[in-house]
Amino acid sequence: MKCVYCNNNFYVKRSILDLFKIDKEYICNRCYKNYPINFKLERIQLDIYECTLISLFDKKYYIDMNYYIKEYSKVFRTFFKKDNYRLLFFDEISLDDNSLEELDCMSKLFESNLIIIVFNVK
Repeated sequence: MKCVYCNNNFYVKRSILDLFKIDKEYICNRCYKNYPINFKLERIQLDIYECTLISLFDKKYYIDMNYYIKEYSKVFRTFFKKDNYRLLFFDEISLDDNSLEELDCMSKLFESNLIIIVFNVK
């Protein structure tokens, strides 16, 4: 396969159990090390409801986040079946007073708790 960032060819190690399984890999191991994923979970208590903030990266990378679909699809599957939760995706979010007020208004509008998957927290 060819890495989308560095354009180098790379191979995915397979075993007998997954030899004929088709998995699309976008990023080589070297690029995974250059742009490491660091999951952080943060719970924010709002007026009535709560917000769970899941950030994927420590800092802002100027890369296409769609190539990390395997990672955040696992997070999505984990939180998708929770009752009384609304799932949202953001590129980046800042945790200042205005954004917390907006999150509170969204939770009251949806009448549910919020789960936000974000790539970067300012």
